[in-house]
Amino acid sequence: MTRKYGVLAATACVVAVLGLTGCGDDSDSKSDKASQEPKNELADLSAQQISDKAKEALLGATSLRMKMDQGTGAESLKINLALDKKGNCNGTIGDGQGASSELIKADTKVWMKPNAKFWTQPDVGGKEGEAAAELFKDRYIHGTTDDEMLKDNADMCNLSAMQASIKSDSDTKDKLTKGEPTKLGSQLVVPLTGPSDGGGKQTMYVAATGKPYPLKISVVGGNEPGTVELNDYEKPVDTTPPPASEVIDIAKFEEQFGK
Repeated sequence: MTRKYGVLAATACVVAVLGLTGCGDDSDSKSDKASQEPKNELADLSAQQISDKAKEALLGATSLRMKMDQGTGAESLKINLALDKKGNCNGTIGDGQGASSELIKADTKVWMKPNAKFWTQPDVGGKEGEAAAELFKDRYIHGTTDDEMLKDNADMCNLSAMQASIKSDSDTKDKLTKGEPTKLGSQLVVPLTGPSDGGGKQTMYVAATGKPYPLKISVVGGNEPGTVELNDYEKPVDTTPPPASEVIDIAKFEEQFGK
């Protein structure tokens, strides 16, 4: 299951912060609530300055979790991976047709547990896909990055490669608009909106407290609509191998199906 995917796509999500009113004199409670609100540490920066700081924070990250939902219909791609700069990862990769795989990568070792839909794809199991799905049901295929079948998926695990592919955003100068601070879950964020490469409109939500990490990028319209969520920065990636009873060496697959 290998798909080329662009960086950052989505359906825009605008979070409105509404004030609530009640009966009686609540001026004190309002004051207390206001004093507890986190301070927007990006308030004095321009949209481009915030974008530059977010890019710098992303490029400096040693690990993160990426949740991506890109494209529409059969061509869509769904990824939920924790990955680090050492090339380790743990998570799932799927597509709009229902094929998906659980993936663990530790150094050059790879474990992949595909679902039944994965095996019946023409370029995977082909006519023997149903037999493969039954034989390897609920099992991880284990090998290394030298194995072609595993390498295509394992290539998505390298955070360093993803960071190196981030394009210069110099062409966005004077095209970004800074929105009002809002909440993304419990995190105060500042939205930056501008054109996307695919012809749509892109909004990036940057953490307004602490390190200015980009936490969400949404794209509407254009060629690559979708959403990317980035979180769990600097958290270690769990690369614990699955139990031996759930693992089959990829050599068995190649022997069985002549791959």
